[in-house]
Parts: sequence; C-alpha cells; structure tokens
Amino acid sequence: MLGSEIIRARVVAGAFDTAAEEMSATVTRTARSPIFNEAHDFTTGIFDFHDGKARLIAQAPGCTLHLYAICSAVQAALEAFRNDLHPGDVILASDPFHGGTHIPDNCIILPVFADRKPVFIPVVRAHFADSGGPVAGGYNPAARDIWQDGVIVPPLKLYRKGERRQDILDLIIANNRVEQWLIGDLAAMRGACLTAEKSITRLLDRVGLAGTRAAIEDNIAYVERRVRAEIESWPDGDYAAETFVDHDYQGDHDIRIACTVRVRGSDLTFDFTGTDPEVDGFVNSTLANTLSFVFVAIASCIDEDVTVNEGYIAPVTVIAPEGTIVNPRHPKPVGNCTCICGAEIAEVALLALSQCAPTRVGVNCHKLPLAYSSGKYEDGKPWISLNFHGYTGGAGAAYGTDGWGLYPPLMTGVILPSIEMNELQYPIRIERHEYHPDTEGPGRWRGAPGVSTRIRFLAPSITNAMLAGVRHPTKGFCGGDDGPPNALTLSAPDGTRSPVTEVAYNRALPAGSAIEFLRAGGGGWGPATDRPAGEVLADIANGCITPDRAALAYGVVSRSGGREVDEKATEIRRASMRAAGPSASN
Repeated sequence: MLGSEIIRARVVAGAFDTAAEEMSATVTRTARSPIFNEAHDFTTGIFDFHDGKARLIAQAPGCTLHLYAICSAVQAALEAFRNDLHPGDVILASDPFHGGTHIPDNCIILPVFADRKPVFIPVVRAHFADSGGPVAGGYNPAARDIWQDGVIVPPLKLYRKGERRQDILDLIIANNRVEQWLIGDLAAMRGACLTAEKSITRLLDRVGLAGTRAAIEDNIAYVERRVRAEIESWPDGDYAAETFVDHDYQGDHDIRIACTVRVRGSDLTFDFTGTDPEVDGFVNSTLANTLSFVFVAIASCIDEDVTVNEGYIAPVTVIAPEGTIVNPRHPKPVGNCTCICGAEIAEVALLALSQCAPTRVGVNCHKLPLAYSSGKYEDGKPWISLNFHGYTGGAGAAYGTDGWGLYPPLMTGVILPSIEMNELQYPIRIERHEYHPDTEGPGRWRGAPGVSTRIRFLAPSITNAMLAGVRHPTKGFCGGDDGPPNALTLSAPDGTRSPVTEVAYNRALPAGSAIEFLRAGGGGWGPATDRPAGEVLADIANGCITPDRAALAYGVVSRSGGREVDEKATEIRRASMRAAGPSASN
C-alpha cells in the first residue's frame, strides 16, 4: 500500500469506529430501561452492504457475546428485504432461528443509501427488559418450545420510507409488559442509527463511495493478516476437548459439548461433532449464538489492539451438526442460550485451544446463577429486574495475570449498574456485594474470588431462579484448578432460607424477602503449587484466601496468622501435592 492509501484507510476506520461509539453513547444517554442506560447490555456496529453481503466494518465496545450474532441477524434481515429497501426504512428483528440468539436480543437495522443503493448498515443489538410470553423478562425455565420463550419478531419494518408503521409498533407494545421502557428504548436505538447515518453521509461527502470502499477493503485485509499471523504461530494439529452443561431444567443432566480444534497453517476450524443432541429445556444454542461464543473465545486469544471487523472472521470455520445442543432444530427452546450453554461453548473452545496456544487462553467465566425478578411499583406500573449485581464475580486467570474485576471478558462492555441508582429504580436494597474468601480457582495465576450478594425486595415480587455451574463449575486451564460451585438461596422475611438446587419457577416472594447469590470465582491457570509463596501470603493479607486454603490448595504453610511462610513445611507439602497429581489441591 502507498502511504496515502494507508492514511486513507486509517482515517476511514477511525471515522466508522467513532460513528459506532457515538451510536453507543446515544443509546446510553437516551434509553429508558436500566438494562440499557445503566447496565449497557447492548452492542452497536456498522456494516457495509455490497453484492447482497453484509460485512462488519466497525463495532463499539459493548456486550461481547453479541460479537458474531449481530452479523447473522443483519444478514438474515437484509435477505428478508433484499429487493425492498428504501431510505428511511428501519427493520426490527429478534428471531432466534433466523440469525438471532434468544428472543430478548433485538436488532434495529437502518440502511444508509448512496447512489440510490443501500451501502452501509448501522445496527443496534440490545437485550429488551421483556419479550412477552409466559414469564416476565423472557427467561422461562419451564419452556418446552420456542413459543414459550417469548414473542418472536421475524424481520419486519418498524419504519417504511421514514414513516412509522403504527400497527406494527402497537403489536410489539401489546406483547410487552414494560411499555414505558420499550417505547423509549426503540426510539434510542433508532436515534443511534440516525446519528450514524449523518456521520456516514459526511464521510462519503469527504472521501467518496469508491474511496471509502477501498479503505474498508484495506482495513479488513489488515485485520485478517493479523489474525492469521496469530493462528499460524500455533502448531498444526487436532486438539480435542469436552465440557458439560449441568442440566437443562427439564431433567436432563451432564449434557456433553465436544469440540475439536484443527489448526492448519493460518486456518482454524472448530468442529462440535460428538456434542450431545438437542434437549427439551431452554439451554439449546442457536447457530448464531454458537458462532458468537466461538468468536468470543478467539477474541480473547488475539492481541487486543486488533480491530474487530470481517477480517477477524475470515480465517475461521465452525462445524456445528444440526440437531445437537449447539445447533438445534426449530422449535426447540433457546431462551437461556446466551448464558447456558453459551458459557460452555466458549469454555470448550478455550480448553481445546489451550493445547496449542496455552499462553493465550483463560479468563472465561459465564456460568450465571440467574434470577430474574418482577413486580409492580406503587402506581401499579410493572418493573422487571435482571438482578445484575448477583451475576458479577469470578473472572478466571490467564497466563501472566490473576483473574481481575467483577465481569469476565464474555461480558466486557456491560457495565455494573450503580447500587444507588438500582435502589432508586427498583423497590430493592442491596445489602451485600463483596468478594467472598476461598472461592477462587487456585493456580500459578489464580482466578478472581467469587462475589457474595444479597438483594432484599421491599415489595412483593415474582422470581425465576436458575442455578448453573454447580456440577460442572468454571474450568481452570493448563493445570490450574476449577472454580468452586455457584450457590443461590431465597430467604423469607423471617430469615428462613431455601437453597435453589436447580430452579425455582415463578416463585412469589413477599415484601422483605431476599435473594442471596454466591457467584463463584474463576478457574486458575497453571499448577497452584507453582504460585510463589509471597503471592499466596499477599492473597491471605488481602482477604482473598484463608491460611487453611493456602495450605490445602497451594501447599503454602504459614505461621503468625498467615504473615510468614513455614519454608520447610511448605516444601514438604508442595512435594507431596506434586507427587499426588492435580487432584491433590481440589
């Protein structure tokens, strides 16, 4: 490339990145639901559209698990209206079996025209607070088919040639419990796309369509070269792994997800042949969701300065046999797929990659103890809460770093809502939200500790509580230990505690009741006996672990309440643990 072409490519890339970030800021600042304006559970992106193919060219930091699913949804929507796109059109879609994940994730898609043709597509993909169906909030653990997950929205035009289709909007509103939030959120999403349209038009006026497209080709080619260079540094071979889903909430347990990673030069294939068949419960993963979690795993293995665009996707092939839990047939339910089995898809992909790229893997943790609550304000209007604070905790370790923070990389871009704002927006009090000692996955680099949370409801509520990550907690990597199990408990006003073993369906909770979460810590990386004793003592001093945990899991025997190492006892203990093998520290 000539110097002028390189400069043009970077200018155009920066312009589209900025437009995507402006979209994100627009949604955050104008949306009504706390899921949007507080938790930031959405993603914005921009696609080019040429010869019937939509390609991702820019994406703002958002909910990482939307990474690839946004691509599938856009392509499906554009195919539905291939010969019927006009300036001012706005498409809405949330069909899991046509490019979607689960029904609550909706896309707003707006074509931008040049030379009388649709050439660019700004998109917002966001998790709606409600999506109709039998259960408030869209997570129905009793679902036996897709219709019991919620109201499916196939690609349809919410606006046609700039005119709102009121009948369509009325239909959407009639099937949603939180009308006041939905209207504002849809307007925020459309407003974000219109903001991007203005930015794109300015860019085209400055650079021209031909120049802009040439720059896009250069940017996509550059990203592909960077990703291929990383893959090519891994040894060729076939690398197999397996992991398991605890259960499907319908009685099926220990559901196997198998993955073989094939590295051939700079090409990478993820083959899920051998995965268990689709199940009756709502943990099946649509193909778009499976692809998205695979690419989340890949993204965690590539340098963070590599921009995510279509070039990221080109070197990778995914084989997901139809009729399995990672590619179910219609009408199997999929409502929980962005949690379970999405977490296990990313996990098994990383376990396989750990055999050829060990220093690149880790940090996966997404097996949520999910509890969705709803009720009514004093004025009778409904509220729905995801209880976001209960899901935080337990990012796993990676080579060279302990697990850190609250949200794992699978949730990067999602923001932990302010406790004070949550208490203003809902009739709740968050009485506890803190790290819990001895809940990390031990390793040379340890996982982040788990988080203990108690949310008390000041008004009557209904809760669907869904526990996962107990029989099969978050995995450690490269000799690191697994994280411990999650726990979830419902507490009555008098303090009576009812542990949730798998699911509590539509549980009515009187005012004064509480949900208590223990979101367990992430897995470790590398053998725990290789962790320097000084770092173990620092963990004791910081309250991450107790002296007993230090001795049992890390082989570090301490004195003086954990302030000094007993060198001789530690040497003996660690030698015994190494001789016994990996299970000695579990």
